[in-house]
Amino acid sequence: MNKISSIIVDDEVNARENLRFLLSEFCNDVDVLAEAKNVDEAIEAIKKYKPQIVFLDVEMPQKNGFQLLKEFDEINFHIIFVTAYDNYAVKAFQVAAIDYLLKPIDVSYLESAIKKAKEQIANKTASLRVNLLEDNRKIITKIAIPYKKDYAIVSTKDIVSIEADRMYSILHIEKDKKYMVAKKLSYYESLLCDNTQFIRVHRSWIINVNKIATYSKKEKEITLKTEFKVPVSKSYKENFEILFYA
Repeated sequence: MNKISSIIVDDEVNARENLRFLLSEFCNDVDVLAEAKNVDEAIEAIKKYKPQIVFLDVEMPQKNGFQLLKEFDEINFHIIFVTAYDNYAVKAFQVAAIDYLLKPIDVSYLESAIKKAKEQIANKTASLRVNLLEDNRKIITKIAIPYKKDYAIVSTKDIVSIEADRMYSILHIEKDKKYMVAKKLSYYESLLCDNTQFIRVHRSWIINVNKIATYSKKEKEITLKTEFKVPVSKSYKENFEILFYA
């Protein structure tokens, strides 16, 4: 069986040793070809070894992980970010469909990230998703949506609404496009609803407030600009009306 080649980039020697140990114990089909303690060493190692996976620490002295990626015109390796910071950057990783691991590393998440990497190594969208990640570092303007064996990149301003369908979500996009994603509506609520562009109005619906045409307080119903009607449930009505009538 051919092993997947990788390098580890982290300024902390203990972090590099711990990740190497976890890979050897739980992901022994991943071969660590080299380690790098800073961005300059990492650039040399990537050019020399041409790894399929780069485990990349986000915060490092002098230059960080994002600065490393800017050194390459094309990202032809799969990136798994490793970070101790559970903040907005993590949300940016999620919407760009970039894998990440929080320190201390949980073995189950490591195994999941490796499994996903195996499935995606053959695809050519790494550079596109890295660019998307960079675009989203201040405010989420685009998201990567799993589509067939790849990803569709969608502007958040083009999302009309998101509908719950049991364990799935249906994203309704401008021009009658739809994407069904194997994620609960609560996932998109956590990603998008702290941005006032999106609000949950029903246990089954999130809407883009910029797509509202009319709201009937009596009928507890929103008509979107697409002429589609969405109910407003009692439990979400107050929060919606505060926003709508502000």
